[in-house]
Amino acid sequence: MALSGCRRHAHDPEGAWSKLQAAVTKGDGQALFEALDQRTRWAWMTVQKSHREAYDIVLSTYPQGDLRTRAQQRFERAAELGSGRDLFAEEAAPALIETLKPLVQATPTWTKAADGLGADAQLGGKVLSFRRGEDGTWGYVGAWADAEEREKRALGDVDAVRANAADFERAAGRR
Repeated sequence: MALSGCRRHAHDPEGAWSKLQAAVTKGDGQALFEALDQRTRWAWMTVQKSHREAYDIVLSTYPQGDLRTRAQQRFERAAELGSGRDLFAEEAAPALIETLKPLVQATPTWTKAADGLGADAQLGGKVLSFRRGEDGTWGYVGAWADAEEREKRALGDVDAVRANAADFERAAGRR
């Protein structure tokens, strides 16, 4: 069972390229998630889990009204999807696939970092970067900036929801 999880991620930059190329060619957002580098995948998992937590808090502590309705609607979809992979496939993969489609038709020339942790696929004037994660797997890093921004927002959102929930509970205790 543990080995099957490892097989879906590449163990060298060329393997990561092949996974990326296949996912983009098929238009498969789920497979594209598996072609991402480890920290990008983890960021998407954090976004989904943070939205799940925020959604649960909203349902259990926010009083009925517009604020609860807006918060519930904001976090509901990610909470229902159940995984960072599903959230990525729905929210980010379609645009990323369209961006990458013209690039994956080329045959890359590789430039590998001296530290063995990075590699760039040169594609006729364009460069796609790949990185080795702490777990030894390789993946495409081009979606990291967006994932990092979403992760920061999601963590801030769940902190704000927790603070609001505490305020609501204190207010309810004063009555």
